[in-house]
Amino acid sequence: MNNKNKAISPIIAVILLIGVAIGAAALAYSWYMGIQKGTQAVGGTAAGQTAQASSAAMQITFVNSTTITIKNIGGVDINTTLITCTPSVNSSLWTDTDTLNPGESATTQFLSSLGSGVTNIKCVSAEGAVATYQYIS
Repeated sequence: MNNKNKAISPIIAVILLIGVAIGAAALAYSWYMGIQKGTQAVGGTAAGQTAQASSAAMQITFVNSTTITIKNIGGVDINTTLITCTPSVNSSLWTDTDTLNPGESATTQFLSSLGSGVTNIKCVSAEGAVATYQYIS
């Protein structure tokens, strides 16, 4: 009978050792994945800030019935902007500005004044920057 007990004991020991090794590997894997997520989050934020600083972006800062002011809020120059209004005042208008440097604003006149009610205004630059504004008179 003593021989049977000795034969079972090494098998149980091997199973326990394999279980401990699998548990340790799982803990090491979860620790590594936690570090990876933190590194990716920091790297992704930095990449997003870099892309924003080097991209074209603009904002409509002022609108009245006859004029519109556009500001370059991106990190690159933007070129002549196409302005469209819905409902249409004049289906498309061009600003008088050829290039807006980062942080620079420009004001232009509408070819005819905006009507009463709600007018949706959309500006699109040659670089793909888009700004929208809802004018209510």
